[in-house]
Amino acid sequence: MRLWSWGITAASLLALGVSGCEQTKPPTATAPNGGSGGSGVTMPQSCDAPAPGPAPLHPLTRFEYDNIVRDLLGDTSEPARAFPPENEVEGYRTNANANHANPSLVQSYLTAAEAVAANAVQSRLTTLAPCADGADPAGCGHAFIQSFAARAFRRPLTEAELTPLTALFDAGNAAGYGKGIELVIQTVLQSPQFLYRVDSLRAPTPESGAIALGGYELAARLAFTLWGSVPDPDLLAAAESGRLVSAADVEREARRLLQDKRAHDIVRDFSEQWLDLSRLDGAVRVGTDVDVTQLNASLRQSLTRFLDATYFGPEGTFQRLFTDPSVWVNDTLAPIYGSQASASDFTAQTLTDPRAGLLTQPALLTLLSHSDQTAPVIRGVFVRERILCLPVLPPPPNVNAVPPDPDPNATTRERFRQHTEQAACSGCHALIDGVGFGFERYDQLGRYRATENGLDVDESGEVLNSTESALDGPFNGAGELAARIAVSPMARDCLATNWYTYTFGRQVQPEDSCSVAQVKERFAKSGGDLKELLVALTQTDSFLYRPAMSEAP
Repeated sequence: MRLWSWGITAASLLALGVSGCEQTKPPTATAPNGGSGGSGVTMPQSCDAPAPGPAPLHPLTRFEYDNIVRDLLGDTSEPARAFPPENEVEGYRTNANANHANPSLVQSYLTAAEAVAANAVQSRLTTLAPCADGADPAGCGHAFIQSFAARAFRRPLTEAELTPLTALFDAGNAAGYGKGIELVIQTVLQSPQFLYRVDSLRAPTPESGAIALGGYELAARLAFTLWGSVPDPDLLAAAESGRLVSAADVEREARRLLQDKRAHDIVRDFSEQWLDLSRLDGAVRVGTDVDVTQLNASLRQSLTRFLDATYFGPEGTFQRLFTDPSVWVNDTLAPIYGSQASASDFTAQTLTDPRAGLLTQPALLTLLSHSDQTAPVIRGVFVRERILCLPVLPPPPNVNAVPPDPDPNATTRERFRQHTEQAACSGCHALIDGVGFGFERYDQLGRYRATENGLDVDESGEVLNSTESALDGPFNGAGELAARIAVSPMARDCLATNWYTYTFGRQVQPEDSCSVAQVKERFAKSGGDLKELLVALTQTDSFLYRPAMSEAP
């Protein structure tokens, strides 16, 4: 149902618009020089005064959109799955500057709003917008607007927003109470206040020029950061009553939000992008007769269960992330990985073969393989870039990047030796392959093996030029490498930087140096506690403030 069929004009929709959506970039004259990625952000001369990084206008991600319609309307249909795919920057789909409205996305918003609104009224009207027998429908509808739109917009409505929504309900109510509610839901779900994460512009603090965010803005940031959704009534009540002002207030609410199951969803969404787990969908690996779809779904869930148990378990630390020997298996995975488990649901098992945390999880090893053989180059690049934040240059355009064919008379290590023997390739591949060869005991399905083609597998490796002396040097097998990473400040800082990039929806800029340093320091002082890492994100200058805006031309 199109809104204009109910007399809703462009002018009335514009009345629900957001002023100041064209936000200019804050001045950076005092920002230090520094890298835009990795963990080595240059510190400014002083972080004594608030120094937040850029705060672009964030469109809702598909993950956030689905979470919000679930939390607001009880709709679990995940309509955003049909939206156009989001662009990725540094592996993350949350980058605000890479994702803008386009005709296809706008049409998707319209289609989803119509379907969600119609379903809400047909299935849950009496729950969402109750109106007792004999009560005035107009009064019920107006009350629904106040409560529903306030949660959707993450703050109380202004008169300029309330007036057209009330008129819209009244127009629809003439044809029936449900129709009025449906039109309100449709309109709210298409409004920029809903579709974008907006910080209102306040006066900057005199000491730094930064803008301290208000309670409702902090409530919204908390909910998006830790739930990927809108604030709950308790969070909005804290904002309304003035109990969400200081960093301590934010920390108190952050700890409450982490007790909710929705916090598990944010860890899953981050991890899927950090590890690029979508590439498992449709991946085919030889060596098993298990249905591909069933196998990949089980592998993905196995890794998700491992990460969830690590983050939210009693020993949820960075060190345990890389040392925990358990693997989550069900009856699909148990026969493949030599487990005795037979339950259809997943259980954590200690396999007979050696495992060492994230790096030896079957799903990740399968993902970082070719269809018929292991991939030491892919595995080495993954560790250096995603675990250590050490960028790897792409191969020259004239280099053949096709992996060598399997040879029944040779090991993978022997076939890939040409990389380090060719002068044009040796420099980079010494850095990459030295790490990747350490995983050779795990085949293209992540199964442990002592031999390949009847030949002993050499799992020796070497980390070169990491800039961290305790990390560099020869190692024997993935377990030894994982043990070094588990106590590596560089690797710990890299995870913190990845979380920062995902959370704030942009590449790390020099202006972020104070906030990134705050996250790293707090994470380190916590002993690498993973939940404390999430709390640390909410205690940064970039979370509690936004930069003052330069004057628009």
